[in-house]
Amino acid sequence: MQEDYSVYKVPSFAKKEAYNFETVSYDSASLYEELNAIAEEIEKCRLKNS
Repeated sequence: MQEDYSVYKVPSFAKKEAYNFETVSYDSASLYEELNAIAEEIEKCRLKNS
């Protein structure tokens, strides 16, 4: 049987421990609000410097 070449398999050399992220202690909404505020501040700086 021929192997399926329609799916590209990317080899992973990362150690398993690399995927153990710490859990967020506060709710996701506040996290996204903070990230959004950071993104807006970065965009303001980019527009000011261009």
